[in-house]
Amino acid sequence: MATSRQRRFSVAIVLVTLALCALFLAQGTTRVLAAELLTPDSAAAKPRAPRFTPTLPPFLGKHDPATILRRNIFDSARGDLTAEPLPEIPLGEDGQPVDDWDPNRPAPTCTGKLRLVGSVVSPVAPDWSFAAIAGASDGKTMLYREGSEVDGSRVLAVHSSSVVMSGSTGVCQLLMFEEEESAGPRAPIAQKPKAAKPGSDRNAGLSDQELTEGIEKISDTQFNIQRGLVDKVLANQGSLMKSARVIPHEENGRVVGVKLYGIRRNSLLGRLGVRNGDMLRTINGFDMTSPDTALEAYSRLRSADKLTLAIKRQNKETTIDYNIE
Repeated sequence: MATSRQRRFSVAIVLVTLALCALFLAQGTTRVLAAELLTPDSAAAKPRAPRFTPTLPPFLGKHDPATILRRNIFDSARGDLTAEPLPEIPLGEDGQPVDDWDPNRPAPTCTGKLRLVGSVVSPVAPDWSFAAIAGASDGKTMLYREGSEVDGSRVLAVHSSSVVMSGSTGVCQLLMFEEEESAGPRAPIAQKPKAAKPGSDRNAGLSDQELTEGIEKISDTQFNIQRGLVDKVLANQGSLMKSARVIPHEENGRVVGVKLYGIRRNSLLGRLGVRNGDMLRTINGFDMTSPDTALEAYSRLRSADKLTLAIKRQNKETTIDYNIE
């Protein structure tokens, strides 16, 4: 049976719960009455339309074109361009610009030596748009706005990747990125005589004559090599790396050698007895599967008089010996 103390706690909990319910009901009733009695007329309740205030786009808010014009990094002697009045565009007798053109019809590409380096376009304030143009006479890059003179031509409009100009030949557009069709036909490349053909990447930059004079074949597994040829190959390591495709070969999850592909019979490696698909294991006992031992081998083999390649060809182990003279 419940004691008197437990009964008092139960009564207290019930009373507190009833008090909270009464409070919530009172608040809810008050809000409903306020909504019904204090609601203004529908006409007065309509909020006024916010006034439209033109603002700059976000990218112009962060990168104000006036800052670039003010600093004028291309012409420090001239200084602040915002302090100068806007260039006047000449008008004809009818009050229209003399150099008028139809913006819906793209103007032809300018053929002079002027070059458009870059441009900043302000869509809400075209007067603040400007272009960086390299002059035809000295090649110096300067900032120009609409109406400015550039080596006898006038800037009519500045766009994101082009500038409309007016010169002695009429209205044209200066492109930042030249179109392929405007480049014209390419001039034919003169064919070099075969006797003067330079060495290819597969020959490590060496000519056929240098390979013939520098390599003497004794047998399929023994060769004599001139020291001068070795020095030329090591001096042109970039071409040497392109002479074949080197792919590590794994067996049971472990690299056991590197396979050589893309080797032609008349290439440098082909003349040295290496065949397409050979797997190189060691050079003078240095393991080629480890970067550390490969670097050590490279530093020691530069002055070696003999080289021995241990390779695996068609599942058969073999060696190729080189005498460096």
